[in-house]
Amino acid sequence: MVKQILRVISNTVFKRRPELTSDLEPEELYSVNAGTTFEIANYAYAGVSGDFNGHIKFALKDRALRGFNTWYVYRLHAQVEFDGEVVYPREDQEALPILRINQNTVFKRRPIDADRLSPDETAAVTRGQDFRLNSYAYADAQGDFSNHVKFALREQRDYIRGINTWFAHEEHIYIEFDGEIVYPPEPADMAILRVTENTVFKRRPIAQSSLPASEIARVSDGSLFKLLSYAYANAQGDFNNHIKFTLRYEKDFVRDLSTWYVYDRHARVERAGRVVYPQPRPTPSPTPQPIYGGKAFKLPGNTSTFYTDQPIIPGGTFTWGEATKNGTRIPPNEDIVRNILALARELQRARNQIGRPFLINSWYRPPAVNQAVGGVSNSQHLYGRAADIQVPGYSGRRVANAVMSWWRGGIGIYSHLPNVVHLDVGRRRTWGI
Repeated sequence: MVKQILRVISNTVFKRRPELTSDLEPEELYSVNAGTTFEIANYAYAGVSGDFNGHIKFALKDRALRGFNTWYVYRLHAQVEFDGEVVYPREDQEALPILRINQNTVFKRRPIDADRLSPDETAAVTRGQDFRLNSYAYADAQGDFSNHVKFALREQRDYIRGINTWFAHEEHIYIEFDGEIVYPPEPADMAILRVTENTVFKRRPIAQSSLPASEIARVSDGSLFKLLSYAYANAQGDFNNHIKFTLRYEKDFVRDLSTWYVYDRHARVERAGRVVYPQPRPTPSPTPQPIYGGKAFKLPGNTSTFYTDQPIIPGGTFTWGEATKNGTRIPPNEDIVRNILALARELQRARNQIGRPFLINSWYRPPAVNQAVGGVSNSQHLYGRAADIQVPGYSGRRVANAVMSWWRGGIGIYSHLPNVVHLDVGRRRTWGI
């Protein structure tokens, strides 16, 4: 018989109801120290009405506390193990999405205009704030939420008037997962500005020496920016060998300004992985070799130099930049490099089958990054064996169903990230399907 253990990982309290500690009576609380374990008969993290307000519900086996065997504990303070293997939280239960506020807005209890709601149904929120989420949704069985996103706050300290579920207008927010935007969906051919050498952004397309310090901003080689638009000329002519561009997200704005210029020899614009400006110059060689302009780095077990825009496998569409977060997460050993190669081969097969771009949200994560984003301790991402992806126009479930018949590793979908699918080359298993 499987031995089920609840292991407390932070000093906490067990609760008779899944509410804020301050809203419960002393007799409804039971203090527990980190490291304590309890054998349990069963556990759950959600019921027919949804999750338990960020708590795990569990039933103790063959014992009671204050005469009760069923209690709740805050989900970040405990884990569940079956015969020593962590089963909760699992990879599919990671609560990693971040809600970021793009402009001053209001959170609402219902997805309607704020002026139709009572004061206790709204809460003012200022631009620049961010919140960790348990889940989010942009539609349910009855349809969408009138251009709103419904979300459940993860941290109790963020609850508003003791309530964790709210709505926000989708134009005022975006949702991020391991540094990538997962909502609203990004266009597959979105323009990307790639900086190819140390340079400056400018407010006007003239020589840097002619501009005051307030009109320039230094930018490093290898930096990437998602664009709303770009241009290299207007009705009056070109921009003096500069690219004019408008940044898509407020988080990237420079000094709160979205529109800048950059010298066109120091940056390029890409769409779907292809350079669209400046146009690549033809190579006179009869057998041209690939020329990579991304960030250079070394990989364990290899003497050659790799580049962030270099395909992982010959002729493939997945790059080392996608696997290493643009060269900021270099694998420390050959095993992880081999795992990345193995996953790239399988992902390429899946992409070829579906025939649409795969947008990588998260691939290899070093331990410190995995911990910082809330990843579970046994995550396949730690070994380069897993990627969380989006396919424009497809839900995570649709992608999972498309590859289910042949994918040999793990396939999972996230209740809190409906557009994302997890694919790995670990052991065969599925979740959320």
